[in-house]
Amino acid sequence: MNNFLQRTLTGILFVGAVAGSIFIHPIAFFLVCLLVAVIGMLELGRLLESKYGRLNIFSALLLGLTFQILVFLDTQGYIERSWYVILMPLVWLPFVYELFKGGENPFQRIALTLLLPVYISLPLSFLFLTGCVNGTFQASILLGFFILVWCNDSGAYVVGVTIGKHKLYERISPKKTWEGFFGGVVFTMIAGFVIFKITGIATLPVWIAAALLVSVFGTIGDLVESMLKRNVGIKDSGSILPGHGGVLDRFDAVLFAAPMIFALFVLFG
Repeated sequence: MNNFLQRTLTGILFVGAVAGSIFIHPIAFFLVCLLVAVIGMLELGRLLESKYGRLNIFSALLLGLTFQILVFLDTQGYIERSWYVILMPLVWLPFVYELFKGGENPFQRIALTLLLPVYISLPLSFLFLTGCVNGTFQASILLGFFILVWCNDSGAYVVGVTIGKHKLYERISPKKTWEGFFGGVVFTMIAGFVIFKITGIATLPVWIAAALLVSVFGTIGDLVESMLKRNVGIKDSGSILPGHGGVLDRFDAVLFAAPMIFALFVLFG
């Protein structure tokens, strides 16, 4: 019971922080994304270093956070697109670092260093861009996206625990079932219908498509993170969220689903 209460309280605070930042101001939500990126890259860096040795985490943070800051300043009209040119020297930084550091396996360290911003900061930038698809920050779209993610997670868990029998991908995640997956799809599609009725943003087919994309790519994101943790023999990516694990454990679905939802709203929203 204590663990259940802990998970519930942490979940409420987590949802409140994300939803609150969305409605307070674009800067507040951007700062949340930036914080998630920092913690997420540190968590992933720790996982990788536990098996592959020390990485150039500083270069990864510098590249990832700079990209997110440029995206924010660009969408808010503070800079010209030409500013993105400063990213290239930051991409080269891990290569130059390995050149002068020496040692074995430079390819591996460079690849793993660049994995951090690609896996975490890049998708989080698409997440912020999703709220700016129409040129201005729209809190309803972002909140709708998170509601879809949360409904998919909840629906998959409830249905999977209740009637789940057929394993979805036992090699990576023994507890996930096909029944849970389709339960998540149904819950998420219902949520998409309700979001459309309440907000009136875009069209119903767009929100139904968004629900399907969240269910599919959110599940893939969850499985990918499970694969990474299984590879290094770690259960949770961190412990910053009591009862839930680390930031990556809560944002694994978001990282894969956000770019797809951004593309959907750009093309059809």
